[in-house]
Amino acid sequence: MSKTVGDILIGVLDDLGETELKKFRRKLCDRKQEPKVRRGIVEKADPVDLVDILTRTFTEDGAVNVAIEVLAAINCQDVAKELMEFKKSPGSCVTSGDRMESATGPTKMNQDKHFVDHHRTALIDRVSQVEPLLDRLLERGIITQNTYSDVKANRTTQSRMRELYDGPLKACGPKGKDIFLDILMELESFLISDLKGE
Repeated sequence: MSKTVGDILIGVLDDLGETELKKFRRKLCDRKQEPKVRRGIVEKADPVDLVDILTRTFTEDGAVNVAIEVLAAINCQDVAKELMEFKKSPGSCVTSGDRMESATGPTKMNQDKHFVDHHRTALIDRVSQVEPLLDRLLERGIITQNTYSDVKANRTTQSRMRELYDGPLKACGPKGKDIFLDILMELESFLISDLKGE
């Protein structure tokens, strides 16, 4: 039976010494990007709890990317490389960031930009059916119930979309963005057709 993302992450964090694990928890909370992890949640978390927090906060794809980022920041490059190798392995379902890593320059990076990233401003300004979008994202596992509530708490559709982009869409990778786009095509077909130039 092949190992899951959770199994790999637990193994990696289990292999860290207590000092490195403490640094990992601290650096995880110090990240500037959204969504943020509160110190009180991870303070006494063991590797299994940490992986649960990572996957609930960032999705499985995002959890691997955040773990790589944090491990590199605490000078655990060998362990970060191990996770990078897992991410690139054929049996891995983790895809987040692969396209950007293979980019060799600005031109290539723009070609590899996902449709929802390329049209970020237009989608933030023009998507009107945010609540049905949130319902479907929750149903498909792209966002958690907490994220759903946080996004819905925003007053305007633009601020809701902006929060979606700054949190879950940043963390979910190309597969998650594909699902997001499929949902938008269902809910906002004329808008997507207009953006595609059809």
